[in-house]
Amino acid sequence: MECQFIFCLHNHQPVGNFEHVFEWAFNDCYSKTIEILKEYPEFFFAIHHSGPLLEWMREHSPHYLDTIRMMVDRGQVEIIGGGFYEPIFSIISEEDIRGQIQLLQDFCRDNFKESPKGFWTAERVWDPEIPRLVSGFDFRYTILDDNHFRYAGIEEDDLYGYYITERLHHSLNVFPIDKFLRYSIPFKLPEETVNYFRERAERLGDVTFVYGDDGEKFGVWPGTAKWVFEEKWLVKFVETILKNDWIRMRRPSDFLEEKPPKGRVYLTQGSYYELSEWALPPRGALQLMRLHREIEEGGREDDFYPFLKGGVWNNFLNKYPESNAINKRTLLLSREIVDFEKKSGLSCKDEKIELYKGECNCAYWHGLFGGIYLGNLRHALYEHILGAEGMLLRKKNKLGIQVLESDYWNEGRKQILIRKSDQSTVLVPYMGGTVSELGLYGRSFNLCNVITRRYEAYHGNLREKGEEDNNSEKVESIHTMSMAKEEGLEDYLIYDDSRRYSFKDLFAHSLPSAEDIMCNRAGIYDCSSVGYDYSINRGMVSMDISFEGAIFLDGYSVSIAKKFILSEDFTGIRGAYLISGGRGLYFGVELNLNLLSERDEKRYLAIEGVKKDDSYLNSLGMRNGIKFFSMVDDYLDMRIDFRSSLAATLLWHPVYTVSQSDRGFEKNFQGTAIVLFYELAVDSLALEVGIEIE
Repeated sequence: MECQFIFCLHNHQPVGNFEHVFEWAFNDCYSKTIEILKEYPEFFFAIHHSGPLLEWMREHSPHYLDTIRMMVDRGQVEIIGGGFYEPIFSIISEEDIRGQIQLLQDFCRDNFKESPKGFWTAERVWDPEIPRLVSGFDFRYTILDDNHFRYAGIEEDDLYGYYITERLHHSLNVFPIDKFLRYSIPFKLPEETVNYFRERAERLGDVTFVYGDDGEKFGVWPGTAKWVFEEKWLVKFVETILKNDWIRMRRPSDFLEEKPPKGRVYLTQGSYYELSEWALPPRGALQLMRLHREIEEGGREDDFYPFLKGGVWNNFLNKYPESNAINKRTLLLSREIVDFEKKSGLSCKDEKIELYKGECNCAYWHGLFGGIYLGNLRHALYEHILGAEGMLLRKKNKLGIQVLESDYWNEGRKQILIRKSDQSTVLVPYMGGTVSELGLYGRSFNLCNVITRRYEAYHGNLREKGEEDNNSEKVESIHTMSMAKEEGLEDYLIYDDSRRYSFKDLFAHSLPSAEDIMCNRAGIYDCSSVGYDYSINRGMVSMDISFEGAIFLDGYSVSIAKKFILSEDFTGIRGAYLISGGRGLYFGVELNLNLLSERDEKRYLAIEGVKKDDSYLNSLGMRNGIKFFSMVDDYLDMRIDFRSSLAATLLWHPVYTVSQSDRGFEKNFQGTAIVLFYELAVDSLALEVGIEIE
């Protein structure tokens, strides 16, 4: 009896993650894992590190890289490559795929003296085009989840080994990752893994098992640091595997030299099963989860699993329009960089690096980790996209204001992207002439980076789980955990009727309270559902965009004309309104802005008559007769001044979402909603609302 065991680790931290998280993960996970494995030279394995993590290690712990290189030199470790900043290949340009891969190839060659022969596919998101897209790098393999192969009709007993796939004569070997191992390592006793190997080997003969999953399972996932290191699970696992000499450890490339493929396979776009649930719209995900649970309870998972498939990763671009907007900014910028290099003959290496950082996948989606709901990760994407765009504009030496009027979001209607020397602005005519982006090149900061509060499939579970779940001593996979990190999260399950853009036009029969607006119970008519007509008046140093819309509300007929003014003379945007009709209603201008911190002495609202304790960005308040106030960010030495030509009732409230994470349900601060309300006491009302940044 004999079996082959290929053990692969994937270590990753996203662009924009906090410094203390990098340090914690390194000390409690990555470093400890390698220090143990280096003591067992005969335990062969492959390892992948993403670029953000490698850059951090190179700066803070070069000894770790030296250790990996030593283990490569003695033949214990094989390095796995991939896209440097961990992009999803199916949503970035071919030029960027190759650029990202080349960066990691160069890093590995320079630091480990080995050019990877295999690559890690981020989130194991497969696309049939990948064999062609990665051609030219001498890659021989990648590893994917075994359900990819089930969907292709491969039977359970044939999932042990590897297959060859192709796209237009470009071939690639693909290894299936064993689902049992993915769930048992490190959560089950080592003997259970050996017993699993023995049962399959005795029944099927010489078989090959592939494990490939997050290295964070060895110390970062909840409870694993104690289990894996203090209680010595990893040492026991390695020694248990090695003492069973019928289990032969193999590096992927070595195995390819020894064994032929089991056959040819054609795989559809997809990823691991859990992601296919998360990628579906919430109600579809609930339906799939219920169906899956019924099949499991009936003991028929093996019968149905090959045919049970949810959504693909790209569905997240539909599920989260905020993700789509960021992705389309990268695609647009990528084309512009390539075109500029071709026309000018100049290199845009620095611009590309910034762009690649803006393609890191983690903040584009959401599943078990916070993902797109983490404001610091979304901010990091905008930070690098704006950084790349600002550098490119300076290199082009473009003067004046540039306007791109096109459907670059691919929503079927045009958006307006306006760029000038210090600012990018995106206007959305078909959603009430709103502002979805207000980016500052000098500070690499998008002030309008606020995500919509929306229903998620797991929100129903929150009402079923109590605080007592946090006290469990059992070490289990985060895929099976469900607990709340704090009490009262149910109160934050509030959902928006429209996207959280700025300069949203609102109408109300009576003046609402800030709490009523926050809880979405104010009975407000939101003009974001109205498509506005528009015209653009272009100039070299200033421009204006005029919007017109009309609504019919409970017997009221109201016309809205607003004009946005942008100029090189100031950073910000000014809106001039003329409201005709609607006498007796209240008209509101809603702004949604995010300075990242919810309660910070250095980030706050400055409103006359409001105490500091009531001016944090997560505060709730109302002031009458306001014509001027500010938001202040002392970290960036930035002041955002708001001016109204007429006295307004100012209301403000925090925007919180509730999301699941690897450590339980949590609320996330997404920004501050600010609404200026005006009573329509005459047949027509003219006013101006402006934002200026200093």
